[in-house]
Amino acid sequence: MDMEAGKTLTNEEVIRELLDLLKKNAMKEQANDVFEICSYVDGLEKKIDSMTEELTNMQNQIKEMQEDTLVNNAKKALSEAQERLNARCEQIKSQVLEVKEQVKSTAKGIVEEAKEKGRAALYRVSEFLGIKKRFLDIRENVRGAIKTTDKDIAKTALLAKGFREAGQTVANAFRTFADKPEVDYSQKEQKHPITKAVLAPMKAVKKMLVSIEIHLDASIDKLDNLAMDVRMDKEKNKDDMKHNDQMEADRKEAAPERVEAEIVYAPVVAETHEYQYNADAFEARGAADMKVEIGKEVSKVREDKAR
Repeated sequence: MDMEAGKTLTNEEVIRELLDLLKKNAMKEQANDVFEICSYVDGLEKKIDSMTEELTNMQNQIKEMQEDTLVNNAKKALSEAQERLNARCEQIKSQVLEVKEQVKSTAKGIVEEAKEKGRAALYRVSEFLGIKKRFLDIRENVRGAIKTTDKDIAKTALLAKGFREAGQTVANAFRTFADKPEVDYSQKEQKHPITKAVLAPMKAVKKMLVSIEIHLDASIDKLDNLAMDVRMDKEKNKDDMKHNDQMEADRKEAAPERVEAEIVYAPVVAETHEYQYNADAFEARGAADMKVEIGKEVSKVREDKAR
């Protein structure tokens, strides 16, 4: 599978969905960690693709080297070195693809559970720590490739030097035979075709391998940071829940006292009379006025009799 043919992890829909859920649930640190881990994996893919291109270029350069007996023997050894590096590169590429698939699978499971169970399911992002073992294996493979490449670079440099010096010796021998002065090649910088065809690409590959190792170190550190951020968020959430529970308990404990205080010390309010604003009320008031008038007349009659 060609890495360039696939999507980068940071552009995968499931990764974007997971990042969105983390941000919406106030888990910004975890979202940043996940994004950076995915970015590191994408970076590894690009570096390995570049290394593959360099090795392909090396292979083509070896094939195009001038044909002669000495060079043909060297070409075989150089081709074997290139094939070793290429095999190691393919192995690393396969390991990175496995990491990529595991990240996507883990993200998918977390997203599906988070939709059902909410924020608590997002703590499962710590499961990304499961790819740490894969990163460690890749790093070990890369370190092995660096050692092998260093040896191949040293041998190739020695081979190029031998070819260069042999050519210079032969050239001076012809000059001597032709009664011409020898040339001091130590004062001239001359490179054998092997240097361009093999040595330069090997050094470029070695540089990429070192860069990949540094990249892997950063990825492993980021996984550890993610696990720590999840743990800290859990502890903080636990403390917040305890605090809220305590506040609720305090509120319930204080509630009866406030009710009792309201009952005991509540001011007495006079009863309100219901006022009637209809015809019955008017008649009732008229009857009362008539009783008052009758009472006045009775009193007046009694006073007259007394006189």
